Amino acid sequence: MQLENMKTDNTKKIVSLVFTVLITVFIFSMSLLSGDQSGGISSNLSVSIKSIIDSVFVNNNITLEGLHAFIRKGAHVVEYLLLGVSYFFTAKYWKLSILKVLVIGLITATADELLQNIPADRSASALDIFLYDFGGFIIGFGILILLFNKVRKVETEQVLSLLSKGEISPRKAYKNLYSNKDTIRFTNRAHFLKLRVIIPGEKGVNTLLRVLFFIPIPLFIFRFAIQFVNIDKYDMPFSKAEMLDMITSKGISVNVNASSNEKVIIKTI
Repeated sequence: MQLENMKTDNTKKIVSLVFTVLITVFIFSMSLLSGDQSGGISSNLSVSIKSIIDSVFVNNNITLEGLHAFIRKGAHVVEYLLLGVSYFFTAKYWKLSILKVLVIGLITATADELLQNIPADRSASALDIFLYDFGGFIIGFGILILLFNKVRKVETEQVLSLLSKGEISPRKAYKNLYSNKDTIRFTNRAHFLKLRVIIPGEKGVNTLLRVLFFIPIPLFIFRFAIQFVNIDKYDMPFSKAEMLDMITSKGISVNVNASSNEKVIIKTI
């Protein structure tokens, strides 16, 4: 069953990535069209929609120019909405974090707008990047996150009990036990460090240290500062390189008791 699940997961990874790449290529190809070509596509669509509106709503106040402008901007939103939906599945099967997907989405939108500088009669727009392109991306990706990215609380003992009684199949038991393995997290890596240092018999110093380290330390600051500290003399059970590698993982908690009874408590968040 494990081998079958691995094959299924690999298929999902490939399919999700292919769809994401195809949508991205389509978006970029549309940006490389000349102004006349792009305008011609949206103009024909605008005329068709306007005729339908006029046949249904007689004497309406919708102008062809206004409808054309709405369709051109709406096309940006729809394109990136679909890309955002595609990226939800790509993130799920490729273990990407929400933060990483949002960064990729913004980079894609920026690159897309810059490509519009290539045709002589088109130009990039910062407003389009954030309002229509990246905005549509957030809508598509965000809707699926809200609908399907829910963490389920599963009691392991209860699932195993039902499995032993034959009330659920092994496949369903596996799904229940590992239902959260595909949950997309905001970030897969730690970005802050919570530090506490306790020195025996130094109440005043401990209070000062507690105040100094009350606010979590951004990891990039800690990684820079630790370069100048010789931790070998503190009888640590790991090297400096191992500590730097370890603290990048989210949810790590380490209690260090030195031979001289000093305590260092490190938590990554």
